[in-house]
Amino acid sequence: MNSRIAVLGAMLLVSTAALAIDAENFPAFKAVDKDHNGLLSREEIQVAIPEVLAVFSRADANADGQSTPAEYEMALRMLSLPPSSWLPAPPSS
Repeated sequence: MNSRIAVLGAMLLVSTAALAIDAENFPAFKAVDKDHNGLLSREEIQVAIPEVLAVFSRADANADGQSTPAEYEMALRMLSLPPSSWLPAPPSS
């Protein structure tokens, strides 16, 4: 349990640091953002990196169905960890 708390704490720190990330300074994000609106839709992610969809709803902090640069980075970081350490899924409505 303590290791899971440590991982979640580290992810929180990473997400706080990621707030400074914007699309202009994140080439990997810009490459996926085909409509250049500064957000990634599920469709854009599906075409570019479908693996990210596995954690999309967990990384979508504001639950708007789109990914900001910070949320996208969080999703990529989550994928580098074992699934047991991923953030919990948001409650279904």
